[in-house]
Amino acid sequence: MLFYFLISIVFIAEIVIAFALISSLLKFDKKVIAFDEFLDEARPSIKGLLITIRKISKQFLELSPLVVKQVKSFFANIIMGQIKSLAGALTFWLVKKEVERHM
Repeated sequence: MLFYFLISIVFIAEIVIAFALISSLLKFDKKVIAFDEFLDEARPSIKGLLITIRKISKQFLELSPLVVKQVKSFFANIIMGQIKSLAGALTFWLVKKEVERHM
């Protein structure tokens, strides 16, 4: 008699676990269905957005050589300015030494 009682308790526990598992699966299914509906509604907007991004990307590809050229000229101007300043300072230093030597 005790054996049948324990078997019935285990059977009831398995039914409770199965009910909880099925309930969780149904909730997950509802979430998946809602997400699928959202994607179906948003698909035209996403497609339009991706087309716009593709056009912007093409424009950036056209502009990138110009930006590279400007950045190179900017850094070349900075380097030339530094070289000119260094040459001027070196010339001043050499002239100053010559003037001090003659005095």
